[in-house]
Amino acid sequence: MNQLSVASYKSKYSQGFYSTFAIDRMALELWLPENDPTAELHLVAAHGGLYSDDDTDLVWDRIYSTAPGWRTLIPLLVCSDDLDLTCTVIVVEQHASEDQIEWRRFGLLEEVITLEQPRVRWFIAVPHAVFDRAQFHQTLDDFRKQENIAMPWD
Repeated sequence: MNQLSVASYKSKYSQGFYSTFAIDRMALELWLPENDPTAELHLVAAHGGLYSDDDTDLVWDRIYSTAPGWRTLIPLLVCSDDLDLTCTVIVVEQHASEDQIEWRRFGLLEEVITLEQPRVRWFIAVPHAVFDRAQFHQTLDDFRKQENIAMPWD
């Protein structure tokens, strides 16, 4: 089982450190290219600091979509110049069960995220990650609290 946590990271193109998710204590911005060098795109976290509140709401609504049996495409990393979901976006296919959340496949979004089934170029070498459901939700809550991100359901 993997461990999801919140990390502080500075991307090659970011002005300062920002909060991002980490898998087994390694920021996604490092974990992904370590497993597949083609994922080295110098992107930044999609979970805080996007220019559009609608984009931020979409990202958080999707990552919290964890009803057992659900499969959801979650934006994880975005272009630091645009800070939106229309440029370069790395996504994960999230599957939820009663006890676990699995990040099954990671890839580069090739169409807009709002399409029913957008095309994704999957990174073949990146392994899946499996998280304990309760710990996963606690990490999401911790991230939002740390970054003062309020959602409509709060």
